[in-house]
Amino acid sequence: MTERNKGLIIGAVILALGLVGGAVSYWVMFAGPVRMAGTTAAVQTTTTPPAGAPAVQTPTPTVPGTDPAPRSIAARAVVLVLDEETILAHAATVPRMIRLRENPRVFVLDFPTLDMQGEAMNRIAALVEKVGQPRDRLLDDAALARAITESGDTPATYYYGHNYRSTDLARFFMLAERDHVTLTMGEEWLRLQYETAGEMVQGPDGFALLAIPGVERRVDATMRRAILHHEIGHGHYFTRPAFAAHVHRVWREVFTEQERAAYRRFLQSEGYDPALEDVMINEAMAYTLFTPDRRFFSPAMVGLDDARVEALREALRNGF
Repeated sequence: MTERNKGLIIGAVILALGLVGGAVSYWVMFAGPVRMAGTTAAVQTTTTPPAGAPAVQTPTPTVPGTDPAPRSIAARAVVLVLDEETILAHAATVPRMIRLRENPRVFVLDFPTLDMQGEAMNRIAALVEKVGQPRDRLLDDAALARAITESGDTPATYYYGHNYRSTDLARFFMLAERDHVTLTMGEEWLRLQYETAGEMVQGPDGFALLAIPGVERRVDATMRRAILHHEIGHGHYFTRPAFAAHVHRVWREVFTEQERAAYRRFLQSEGYDPALEDVMINEAMAYTLFTPDRRFFSPAMVGLDDARVEALREALRNGF
């Protein structure tokens, strides 16, 4: 090997390390302001919190090197606590996790674009509820790309919004570890948000992690509002057992068998697995009660008139 070749190889290695390091740094920034153990400085992102917005954080640590033990993830994270309207006004320039004021067991991942959202969320969507995909293992990158193409979607539009129980996320990361699946930078960032939320929320009901895109060329402000409201409906379903039980009763006792079948057909056309009854019930509730934008849902999509859907909506609303 000549000295020139050695130099070229060394230069290539340095360049590769720089690119990887840059990618890691970019996704680490997505966690937002983080207070590191043993330092009084905070790492700031370009996202400016709304004026007066409260945040979950711990007191500033003592002098560097004097902390008695490493702090937990939650102790280092700064998570804004915002109501639904303020989340809508939050224009993220990098993905951020926000805690919902109306229900603190619900966390919203606010992504600037559908593309960023897809990189972090598509593989778990395939695992948890997409029709035709395995429930006992994760798709690798090639299989995920093939599944998205076969669905007629793109990585950006596989879902316009996402919602998962904390137990769904736990299983996702367990399977990734078990099968040695290399996660994307976005999925590694998702793991950090999951671990952070898990340290902030205690109790048997767990928590919900939702994802929404920002306003961009494929998502206007009205769509963003509808997506957020829809996903928050799922968040309540996941974290309020009494509400979920009411929704199940309405599905069994108020929806007719023909109406349940119509909703299943609609939901399958949207990519949901009709064999997953809880997904069918949850989505029927969210589309009926929490989706005001007729581009996403209208009575005609399930073969019903406005009056009948309003009656179903009222029955669902009575348990909220």
